[in-house]
Amino acid sequence: MAIEPLSEETVRLLAAGEVIDSLAAVVRELVDNSLDAGADRIRVNLWPDQWRIQVQDNGSGIPEADLIWLAHSHTTSKLRNVRDLQALHTLGFRGEGLHSIAVVSDLEVHTADSDSSRRARYDHEGNLNLSESAAAAPGTVITVHELFARQPVRRRFLADRRQQIRQVTQLLQRYALGFPGNLFELAVDGRVTQKLWPAPGLRERVLQLLPQHDEHDLREATSPDQQVRLVLGLPDRCSRSRSDWVYLFINRRFIRHLDLESAIQKGFERTLRRGRYPVCIVHLTLPSQVVDWNRHPAKLEVQLAQTDLVAAQIVATIGNALREFAPRPAPDLLRLAEANAGYNAETPSGGLLKALSQMQNTYILAEYPGGLCLVEQHVAHERILFEALEASWQLVPIDPPIVLELSDSEADHLQLQGLELEAFGPRTWLVRRIPELLLGREDCQAGLKEMASYPDLQDMRVALACRTAIRNGTPLDPARMQELIDQWQRTRNPHTCPHGRPIYMPLTDGELARFFRRRWHICGS
Repeated sequence: MAIEPLSEETVRLLAAGEVIDSLAAVVRELVDNSLDAGADRIRVNLWPDQWRIQVQDNGSGIPEADLIWLAHSHTTSKLRNVRDLQALHTLGFRGEGLHSIAVVSDLEVHTADSDSSRRARYDHEGNLNLSESAAAAPGTVITVHELFARQPVRRRFLADRRQQIRQVTQLLQRYALGFPGNLFELAVDGRVTQKLWPAPGLRERVLQLLPQHDEHDLREATSPDQQVRLVLGLPDRCSRSRSDWVYLFINRRFIRHLDLESAIQKGFERTLRRGRYPVCIVHLTLPSQVVDWNRHPAKLEVQLAQTDLVAAQIVATIGNALREFAPRPAPDLLRLAEANAGYNAETPSGGLLKALSQMQNTYILAEYPGGLCLVEQHVAHERILFEALEASWQLVPIDPPIVLELSDSEADHLQLQGLELEAFGPRTWLVRRIPELLLGREDCQAGLKEMASYPDLQDMRVALACRTAIRNGTPLDPARMQELIDQWQRTRNPHTCPHGRPIYMPLTDGELARFFRRRWHICGS
């Protein structure tokens, strides 16, 4: 077959197919434009069976003189030259969104700015074929009719109705997390299915979307240079079976970036149970010059300068957020309905928690200014020992050596981590250096055998911490209980053990007051 140039119509359809491939793609392009126009109230209407979409906003509107260029290819108010492409401050910038929508649908626009109110329609080449005066509220309403009518094959192979609605719902949730102060509303066939009111902050927005949690389940943190701002779910209370609540935004635009998503997962290392994923929303505020947005039709993938530095900031900020013990209501504020009721809200010396007693030789009952909590002694001590091993992997010589039966691979695992082994026959080894925690223990040999089964140092540390931690069922005197509680409070992550199990269960003053039908409680609890 001879090589021939494609027709203009075919070229336009091919180009539009790269940008507009679903109902959600239309919504994405239109909402980007609404936000760029300064809108803070956006309503999306879907009629999936009619292949019809409408996006309403209260933005600045479109000047009458600009309507003629609105749906032309590569026309935009957001760029003027190559230098502007290197300093983007808008969500849209290519000038292809409305043109691509016009190519695959019937496009209609109602808009009102400070000077005029107009209705406009466009043909499949993006040319303006109707412009007339029409009453309209301030802002813009764009309606897309007969989407993909010119591409029946695309209609047949798109996701079913339910999946398409779910994709648009998830898309609006991303926008809501990127712009927590805005109102976003979704209606399907005229019925409102989601309405997200303006929230005072990102944490409040997360609670709108995850109503099963409360403010004590979440933590906010910001890096010292303000480039990283995040909200995360405490790992003992918020986790997911999928990574569907790991969100990453750069300058309020949702993106996918494997290296930075891996940094988020690393920040939660050894805090979640196997097979569980964190709740974490990360906002990065970066100079536009260090971000290359022009890499993906949907602007989902970006290239960053100094990715390693940004990743390290994310890990450090997550670590700072996890370090705080929770819940921690204000210790010195009381609401009192009984004038003569006395309550001592002073923080115990040496730490937030004061050990009171031991239950079933397993749980330490501790008091803090906002209530009580039960701390499981084994997992609390496991967390202490694990972080101590991370900070200092201490190996000590022993004499006489310990005799172990190990395979060659198991012996390699131990030798790679600094343990000193000497061959003593077929599958028999003499161990002359061991971790300090195993020194003098009756189960030292079993502990070394268990460690040898792990090729990874982190897994060895977890196994060693678990084996050497105080066993449940061990009685503790008051001084030892308080020492354990104080050490645990100073760990980097006091919420879960290295296996991801929760360490403590709080019972706040507010919960006690509600149960006993009292009208006073500590603020914030």
